Parts: sequence; C-alpha cells; structure tokens
Amino acid sequence: MTGTDTDRKRRRVILAACIGNFLEFYNFMAYAFFAPMIAKAFFPDSVGLAGLFDALITFGAGFVLRPLGAFCVGLYARRFGHQAALILTFAIMAAGSLLLAVTPPTRIMGVGAAALIVLARMLQGFSDGGEVGPATALLYDSAPPGKGGIVSVMQYVTQLLGMGVAVIFGLILSLILSPEALYSWGWRLPFVGGIAILPFGFWLRRGLASHAHHAAPPPFSVTLGLLFVPRTLLIFLLIVFGTITNYLRAFGVSYAVTVLHLPPDIAMSAMAVGLLCGIVAVAAGMRIASRHPDPVRFVIWISIIGTPLSVAYYALSLMYPGLWTQIGLNATIFLSSGLLIAPVWRLLFDAIPDHSRAFVFGLVYAVAVSVFGGLTQPVTVLLIARFHDPMVPAWMIGGLTPLTLFTYLALRRLVAPAADRYPVPHPATAHPATDHTA
Repeated sequence: MTGTDTDRKRRRVILAACIGNFLEFYNFMAYAFFAPMIAKAFFPDSVGLAGLFDALITFGAGFVLRPLGAFCVGLYARRFGHQAALILTFAIMAAGSLLLAVTPPTRIMGVGAAALIVLARMLQGFSDGGEVGPATALLYDSAPPGKGGIVSVMQYVTQLLGMGVAVIFGLILSLILSPEALYSWGWRLPFVGGIAILPFGFWLRRGLASHAHHAAPPPFSVTLGLLFVPRTLLIFLLIVFGTITNYLRAFGVSYAVTVLHLPPDIAMSAMAVGLLCGIVAVAAGMRIASRHPDPVRFVIWISIIGTPLSVAYYALSLMYPGLWTQIGLNATIFLSSGLLIAPVWRLLFDAIPDHSRAFVFGLVYAVAVSVFGGLTQPVTVLLIARFHDPMVPAWMIGGLTPLTLFTYLALRRLVAPAADRYPVPHPATAHPATDHTA
C-alpha cells in the first residue's frame, strides 16, 4: 500500500470514528438542553427547581448503565473487533432515542410514561458507555506515528459538536415555535432526528477497520490489573474533574431558564456561542500541544487565569441577566477549559498501554462519568435550593480547577519524560538544506 493510500485510509477511519461519536453524543446530550420541557411533560406535579430536579435525575439515569456498557462492549470489541462493537452501540442508541420521541406524556399514559423515559435514558447510557472506549482507541491507532494522543482529542471535539448541534436545534425550535408548542411537542423533534443514527451508522462504519495492526491482546487478567495501578487512579480523577466541569457547562441552558428566568432562545443562543468558542479553543490547544512536547507552563497559566474570569462572569450574569452576560459566561468557561483539553488528554491517553486502551479508558471513563456526570446537575440544583445561592456553579468550577491542575502534574511525573514520548526533530536535521544554486 502506497503512502497516499495509507493516508487516505487513515483519514477515512478518523472521519468515521468522529462522525459516529458525534451522533452518539448528540442523542445523549439533547436531553440536557430540553430538560425544562421534559420536566413539564413527564413531571407535571413538580414546578420550578423541583420539576427540573426530577428531569435531571432522569437524565442521570442515562449514566447508571454506562460502566456496564463499557465493560460488555469492551469485551465484545476484544472478541469481534471495534467495527462490530461500534455498530452495536448505534443500534442501542437508536432504540433509546425512539422511546424518547414517541412516549406519551404523563397526563395521557400515567406513571408508566416516566418509567419509559428512564428506560430510554438507560439504553442511551449503555450505548454511550460502550462507544467511548472503542472509538477513542480507533482514533489513537489510526493517527500518524507519535500523534495518537493529539488525534484522540477529537473524541472530545465531537462531543462539543454533538452538543452544539443539539443546542442549535433547540435554538431554532425556540425561535420558530411558540412556548406552548415547544413545551408540548417541539422538544421531541431532536430525538426524532436522532433515530436516523441507525441507518447512517451502519453505512458509515461498514467495512471499517483500524489503520494500525497490533498483536493479539494480552490475557484479560493483565488488562484488568491495569485498573489498579497509580496512574489509572490519576486518570480516573482527571476524568472525574473534567466530567463535573463539562456538565456544569452543559447545565447552562437549564440554569439560565430556571434560575435566571431567561427565555429559552437567549439561553440556547448563549450556549451555542459558548460551544463554538470551545471548539475553537480545543483546536488551538491541539496545535499548541502538537508543537510543544511538554506544555506544562501553558496548562498552569490557563488554569490560573481562567478560574477568576469564570467566577466573575457568573456574578455579572446574576447582576445583569441577559443575552450578553450569558454569552460572556459561556464563552469564558468553554474557552478556558477547551484550551486545556488537548494537553491533558494527550498525557492521559499516552499513559495507557496500546493493547488495553479501549477497555481501560472506556471502563474508567464510564465509571467516572456515570457517577459524577449523572449527579452533577441534580446536586447543583439541590445546592442552589438549599443555600439559596445561584453562584454555586461558580464556586464548584473554582474549586475543581486547582484539583485538576494538581492531578495533571502528578500524572506527568509518573509517565516517561516528555522528550522520550514526543521526540522532536533536531533543527539541523528537521529541514535538510536544499541547494538552490544553478
């Protein structure tokens, strides 16, 4: 196979993994942005923060089965390959989206409606948990030599894109539909679109295979033992802190609508701008991480600068609630976190052995996200109600930043020196001189 054919195949595999991951997270996260509408449809006896809490607890049900999905699909991938595992996750996600789209409201079906919504979220959680490990390993294996950690960050980029499309869909609906129509049936339309994931997924991933070819995986006991080494604990903590921060950002729409009492179109518009800023920031962070073998100073400075800015914008959004303060808040928190994703995740991915990356990362990620991702938004609502303090999300973000930085520095000390992991060509040999004389 020629170099051109290899590059073409590599790009195709990376594109397939990214688009598939995008579709998975679009379906999963659409629920978060329509939580106030879902609360009214399925929890009509609860109002205000109480109704939002019930809807977000149901959102959290989607995280319960993520570890089981990661474990089962991880084993399935070891036996049948990443292609079969990823197609399986498509089918399960489509089933969950179908249930969300067609389940009648509580006033028609009774308590069985809420039970079906919980089942739908569990199906989506099982699918999402199974998707992350194989998709991330596929990205890492298909990257150019030495770039696996950087390319794997596309897994997070596609999460942002999925969230972005979901919130833009919500913005369009909030602009063209009346509030009554949006709360009655309009919120179902994103999930109807999500059902298209099944045929598209089968077409996209048909014949998919990783560019890399590895030896047979080691005994399962060896892979399982990697879950209990110190570096895996640090990886787990990094994912936990990142997950809480991520779902605090995703809480922005519900926060603006329910806590600040802003209309949905303002909340969705500001979230869309924030997600766009996040995507640009991740791309910039990937470029910086690819140019600098050990960007530790960059990570430290962004952590120091981003935290007080985020807290300040939360305060401004309370003092002057409206579109521009919401845009400033979302842009700030997505920019500061997006710039750090590539350096942090590269270190994280490179710390896991090649032969066990899909299973170890998938399971650790699923456990961290299932516990802390599912509880972040409901706990935030409880804390706001308990202490009557709408600044709770700001204090949480402010506390998580130094914890993330400390864990990053600890993991950095455990892995091999940066120069060994990311060799940089010597200036004298990187660009051979060319004789331009006649």
